[in-house]
Amino acid sequence: MDGPRGVRSEDLPSLRVLTDRVMRMGLMDQYVQLFHEENYDNLRICADNGICVSHVGMTEGEALLHGCRIQVACIGGVCTLPEYRKQGLASACFDDALRKAHQDGVDLMIVSGDRSLYRMRGCVHVGGDLHFELTLDTLPADLAERARTIALEVMTQEELPLVMNCYRAEPVRFARSPEDYGRALQSVRVMDRPSDFLVIREGGAFRGYLIAPKPGVEAQPQIAEFAGDRHAILTVLPHVLRHCGKDRLGFTALSHDLLMQSLCKQAGLQGEARTTPGTVTLVNFPQFMERMRPYLLEALGKETAARLRFQQDGERYLFGFDGEEFATDRAGAAHFLFGARPNAWFAPLRSAVWGRLLPLPTLWYGINYV
Repeated sequence: MDGPRGVRSEDLPSLRVLTDRVMRMGLMDQYVQLFHEENYDNLRICADNGICVSHVGMTEGEALLHGCRIQVACIGGVCTLPEYRKQGLASACFDDALRKAHQDGVDLMIVSGDRSLYRMRGCVHVGGDLHFELTLDTLPADLAERARTIALEVMTQEELPLVMNCYRAEPVRFARSPEDYGRALQSVRVMDRPSDFLVIREGGAFRGYLIAPKPGVEAQPQIAEFAGDRHAILTVLPHVLRHCGKDRLGFTALSHDLLMQSLCKQAGLQGEARTTPGTVTLVNFPQFMERMRPYLLEALGKETAARLRFQQDGERYLFGFDGEEFATDRAGAAHFLFGARPNAWFAPLRSAVWGRLLPLPTLWYGINYV
C-alpha cells in the first residue's frame, strides 16, 4: 500500500473513479474548491498498485473571529472503495491530514460530516445558532408589503467585487481570494446544492447578497450564505421563495448575529436552536488561543487577560484563571470554546471571566463547504 500521501497528477483518473463510485458522479467537477491543482497536496490518499483506494480531502486557509486571524482546515470527500474498507485506510488518511494541518499551522478543523471516524478524533457539533423556516402561510403581512420596495437579481460578473467587499465586512468569516469565488461560480454548487448568487438592491443601491438554490432543485431550499444589510436581507426573503419556486425557505442566523436574530423575532418568525453545520476539532489549541489574544485583551483588559492560561499535554486540555483550573479532552475543549454542551458540564469553573469570553463565534461554511 502506498500512502497516506498527497495526490499526484497520475492519480487523478483513479481518484475520479473512487469518488464517482462511492460518493456521487461528477463530484470532482462539482467541488472545484477542493479538487484543483493548487490543492493536490491536501488531498491525502492511499493507493494500491497505482490505484487510489481511499481519500480524505482538505482545504486550508485563513479565517477571522472577532478580528483575530486564525488558520482553518476544511475536510470533505472522505471515501474508501468497498473492497478496501475495514483496513484503517480512511483513518490513516484522516490522521495524515491532521498531521499535515498541524505542520502547516492550522488551528481548527471543520469536517462536513459526523461519523465515528471523526468523533474518535474529537470532532463535535458546536455553536448555538437559530434556524428559521419561512413559508407562504407564515409569511408576515408587513414583510410581504415591504418586499415591494426591494429587488433581487441574479448576480452578474461585474457585481462580483460588490459581493466580495460585502462579505469582507462580516465580523466572523473566512478570508477569501478572488480565486475562491471563481471556483465557487465554476462549480455552481454551494453547501451541496446547485445555487445562484443573488444581489439585493433597494432604490437601485446595493444592499447585500445571498446564495440560494437554483429554481428546480428538488430539496427544500436553504439559504447557503448571506451578507450585508440585515434589514434588506430579511425584507427580500419573499422574493427568494419565489426565485426557488418553493413554498418553504430555511435560513440560519448565527449565534453572534444578534441583529438578524432580533429582526426575525420582531417579524414574528420562530427560530429553532441548532448547532452550526459541520463538526469541529482543535488542531493546535495553544496556538489558537495565542492567535485569539487580541480578543482576550479587548474583552478583559491586559492585566486580567494575562492571568488566563491555556495548556495542552497530549489529550489533556487545560483552561486556567488564577488558581482555578479545568482540564478536559479535545472534544470537551471544543465544546467549552464554541458552545453546545450545557453550562452545568463546566461547573468546576466558577469565575465569571469565562462567561465574558465564551462561547466564541462559529464559522459558517458558505462557499467554503467541501
